[in-house]
Amino acid sequence: MHSAIRDAFATLEEEVAAGRVAGYGVATWAGLEEEAFTLGELFALAAEAAGGQHHHLVAVQMPVSLVMMTPIARALHGRGPLPAAADVGLRVMASAPAAPR
Repeated sequence: MHSAIRDAFATLEEEVAAGRVAGYGVATWAGLEEEAFTLGELFALAAEAAGGQHHHLVAVQMPVSLVMMTPIARALHGRGPLPAAADVGLRVMASAPAAPR
């Protein structure tokens, strides 16, 4: 999975270089929560895809809502992907704010 993510990031870095996109992000339902990957790993893959130059990974989207409280509960204790994203300056977008049916 990590090589597929790196390859996708490489394509997106090419799009940035061509001026077609300004930045890109990762949307995941459970990848961060189940630790299939970490934000640190994503940053490393983005840096590798950018050839060691400044990468353009700027956002992460994950399920955060009053029904799906795990990311919020962990953030209250300074753990999990929400504070980690804030620490590295990523924009965070919530998916499923009204909860899945």
